[in-house]
Amino acid sequence: MKLTEHFSTEEFERSSTAIRMGLSNEIPPELMSNAKLMAATLETIRTRFGRPVRVTSCYRSPEVNQAVGGSPTSSHRFALAADFTVDDFSNNRVCEILQTMLTNFDQIIYEFGETGWVHLGLAKTAPRGEVLSAVKEGGKTVYKKEIV
Repeated sequence: MKLTEHFSTEEFERSSTAIRMGLSNEIPPELMSNAKLMAATLETIRTRFGRPVRVTSCYRSPEVNQAVGGSPTSSHRFALAADFTVDDFSNNRVCEILQTMLTNFDQIIYEFGETGWVHLGLAKTAPRGEVLSAVKEGGKTVYKKEIV
């Protein structure tokens, strides 16, 4: 089902972990408004950059979220987070631009540099406006309060 012109529920539900482990990853009806909000936000980003936005992770069912080691309170669980890249733009540049173009974001995370992705989290109420970088230190993921 299409959420917007360029984004579909199939894209938002896609998970190699779910496929590999035989887990359901369908967006429940009660979260569909969140998925539509995320899709509309990604459409805005696509328009701003004039390039395709490649979503690598959006919705995660509780089982998929647990299987990937996600936080139990992850916005992915509620279809309010997306991990993505933008064709022909560095992840760093995408993060820089998102900070100025979006006003109600919860988190923008520069995840694992240029070989990683951009994480965008939204919030229905009281967005934190956090800008972080995720890096590996001593084999663990550490979040820094800036783009590094």
